[in-house]
Amino acid sequence: MGVARARRVAGIVFFCVAAAAGRLFAQTPEPKVIIVSDAQLEDAAQWARAFSDWQAWAERYLNRREQSFWNNFVERRKKPDPPEWLEEACGLMSDDPKLTDACALFPRWKEDPLITKSRHASAAAVAQIEAPTKQSWWQHVHVDGLWSTTQSQMMAFGLFGAHVTADVSGRLQTFITPGILFVSVPSLDGNRELWPATDWGVSYRLFNVRRSTVHFNLVHAWMLGNRANLLHSNMTLAGLSVSFRRNDAASRRD
Repeated sequence: MGVARARRVAGIVFFCVAAAAGRLFAQTPEPKVIIVSDAQLEDAAQWARAFSDWQAWAERYLNRREQSFWNNFVERRKKPDPPEWLEEACGLMSDDPKLTDACALFPRWKEDPLITKSRHASAAAVAQIEAPTKQSWWQHVHVDGLWSTTQSQMMAFGLFGAHVTADVSGRLQTFITPGILFVSVPSLDGNRELWPATDWGVSYRLFNVRRSTVHFNLVHAWMLGNRANLLHSNMTLAGLSVSFRRNDAASRRD
């Protein structure tokens, strides 16, 4: 009895294990295989080139009509369709060097071109705002000239000088150190004398001329040296100055 019962138990266990193994193998999916021929790979490469050309065209002419040489309008280009098998192949073979370009472009093909163009424009605007403006110290050095006093009772002229500024906001700048200015002023004997002066004030950027920038300046100046024979030892002056820019900075200034 004991041997027969053991045989029956062993048979039941074997049957259960076999049934479980059968269900396990039945549920295991067969590996998916995609065969791509050399001709299909060449089709994918040609589509990638055609779609890249279309993207360049769409970036320029998507929202407006393209004009030909004789003032006629060119027919709008149709977005090229990828091979039907490409999406499935990219899911399994995206790391294949022969499909890298096509698989990288496929998500862009599925995207609305207007959304793509808007996203690119937004990214470019953000990058331009966040990009640091490279300026050399000498771009803040101003050469002064053609200055006159704002006081009607005194005829003083700033002939030439220099000062250094720092940006405050927009076009407005302020002196970071006192400037130096040579001023022609009337003396007590009725003649005019040239005296050095130090000045402090603000500059306002007016416009660019090639690689130069013209500024308007409003300063208060103090005469230096022996001032006993001068009518006034300090005054308010207004005038122009010029600073110099680099070529790459010129494109970022208004």
